[in-house]
Amino acid sequence: MPEIQKLNEQFAAAEPEEILGWAVRSFPYQTAMTSSFQASGIVLIHMLRKITLDFPIFFIDTGYHFPETLEFKTRLIREWKLNVLTIVPEMGKSEQLRLHGPHLFERDPDLCCLINKVDPLLTLQRELGLKGWISALRRDQAETRRNLRPVMKDEYGNLRIHPLLTWTRERVWAYIEKHRLPTNPLYDQGYASIGCFPTCCTAKSEPGSDERSGRWAGKGKVECELHSRLKSEK
Repeated sequence: MPEIQKLNEQFAAAEPEEILGWAVRSFPYQTAMTSSFQASGIVLIHMLRKITLDFPIFFIDTGYHFPETLEFKTRLIREWKLNVLTIVPEMGKSEQLRLHGPHLFERDPDLCCLINKVDPLLTLQRELGLKGWISALRRDQAETRRNLRPVMKDEYGNLRIHPLLTWTRERVWAYIEKHRLPTNPLYDQGYASIGCFPTCCTAKSEPGSDERSGRWAGKGKVECELHSRLKSEK
């Protein structure tokens, strides 16, 4: 496993394609990507398709995604011939209702995210034993992401790779427009960041606010904890 500090020095000013190429070459068949098919994720998928075909992309189906998100995912899989594998929570909705009652996403969004997003991914990581996980996090998305580094390590020793970390929202959309990439139709309705459909989980952001300000608005929460407890040292 390479030293994280040296990698971050190497990739401090690197373009996303360079970081993606390194990940694919360094860990052939041992690297995957997680995506909810938001704008930044579409950019990374487009870049990855130039490097390698049939790259595994994992989609966490919480059971609460917008219909538009699911329809867009299906369309992109068909048109781009993507290798998308869907992860579902081990605890079904009926069991969640029995144990935790209705509207858990409103009463305890942290627990809802843990059951429906975090635990499914952690279980998959343990089972597959992949060495690298690519995600489309960017520093400008929220204050909680300001100190992230291009390469980090999670609690299971997996490398978390963030090729778009230094990009801005404007640069992402400029790339999308340049390459005429499709995007989730919810962006046209005023959403800046798209998660689960309950309004307490995803709302339209105010102009000029952080990209993720519409996520769990009023709950004192802007992250689902999928990207917490990451380390950037060797």
